[in-house]
Amino acid sequence: MTAIIYTRQSLDKTGKEAGVTRQLKDCRSLAKRKGLDVIAELSDNDISATTGVRRPSFENLLQLIESGAADTVIVWHPDRLYRKLTDLVKITEIAQRHGLTIASVQAGDVDLNTPSGRMSASILGAVATHEGEHRTERQRASYRQRAEAGEWHFSRRPFGYRRDGDKVVQVPEEAEVLREVLTRYYAEETPRHAIMRDLNDQGILTPQGKAWGIIQVRDLLTNSRYAGISSYNGVEVGKGSWEPIVDEATWRSWQSGAAKRKRKSTFTAAKYLLTGIAACGECGGVIYVKHRANSGLSYFCNENGCVQRSVNSVDDLVEKVVIARLQKPDAVATLRPKAAPMEHLYAERAVAQSRLDDLAELLADGTLTAQAVRDAAKPLRATIKRLDEKTAASDAAAVIPLDLLVGDVAGKWAALSLSGKRGLVRALLEVRISRQGNTRVFDPEAVAIKWLS
Repeated sequence: MTAIIYTRQSLDKTGKEAGVTRQLKDCRSLAKRKGLDVIAELSDNDISATTGVRRPSFENLLQLIESGAADTVIVWHPDRLYRKLTDLVKITEIAQRHGLTIASVQAGDVDLNTPSGRMSASILGAVATHEGEHRTERQRASYRQRAEAGEWHFSRRPFGYRRDGDKVVQVPEEAEVLREVLTRYYAEETPRHAIMRDLNDQGILTPQGKAWGIIQVRDLLTNSRYAGISSYNGVEVGKGSWEPIVDEATWRSWQSGAAKRKRKSTFTAAKYLLTGIAACGECGGVIYVKHRANSGLSYFCNENGCVQRSVNSVDDLVEKVVIARLQKPDAVATLRPKAAPMEHLYAERAVAQSRLDDLAELLADGTLTAQAVRDAAKPLRATIKRLDEKTAASDAAAVIPLDLLVGDVAGKWAALSLSGKRGLVRALLEVRISRQGNTRVFDPEAVAIKWLS
């Protein structure tokens, strides 16, 4: 009888594959006792069976069984082979077509060719799933408690720090490199790929002794713990007990600037005052600009073509209304209230966006499946949306320059750039353009302007 040995370890803290090596030794002994001819030894080291991460050797195992290359799989324990019932279903479907026995060092044999064997496998799978989920819950609770107490828990040594007994202390030469890298990225806006290339060219390795990849550099640049901020799952939970490499104020300033740059870079510069800002008064669709041969530039409803109005006429009306409002005595008090500090929200958004970007990299290189990426991306997108909504009110207040509200308001408005005017309109107004009876003469009543402040 032919057999394949399969080993797996969820977490390899040392990187020396000690766990799978011990499993392999026991599995080889079991194969010898049973007189099985081992044709392949497959291993997924440092890979969980519950998170949806792709297991290359597991997939290879299924292909070999499907091809009829072996009739027995040898594992240290069935939970090394499957922890999710979906994986068991895959194995069972193949077993029913080709016949398969799971021989384990710790739990005996499971014959998937028989109903009782499949029932036993299902029970073992359910128990493994429960134990895995329960253990994960305990670990998460423990990690969060440690983080709230200011402890930094890590299984792999982060660049710049090491453990000294129960304390986390700096590695001086790495801390110096890290300060330079962070300054280059945030203050000088050096691209990540350039930093990655420079680190590798200088022969500076990761704490695991490997060359830097773009994901490792991204983690390096977005780790708030370098500023002495204790966090859990990317959310701040308190102050860390270790010495920071950069001070917190500098870090928050960097994160705020980086988040604002990223948000701005996602939009294409508009050429007209109300493009993408005004809405259709008939259907609520977004208003954009279209050039008509007989009427020139017109704002039109991008959804259903409900309305069409002269760009110059609408812009002139809106600008006159804005200037008149800015000239009122209460403009400073009502239009520009003191904005609350938003740096921590910008920093949290930067972390969430970085983690979302990481998922794209992991999908591209095949580390994660498309479904795993979709599942992981959903809460991150929700977080980003929530943070954008929180910062919107503060951004709206901060976008109005204080000196614009005093003195020659009309002259100062005229001197603003188009992007500056658009920012003010977006912050101050809601504009809706409706149909009008006589399209030959512009009717200002067909343009509804609502003040947001």
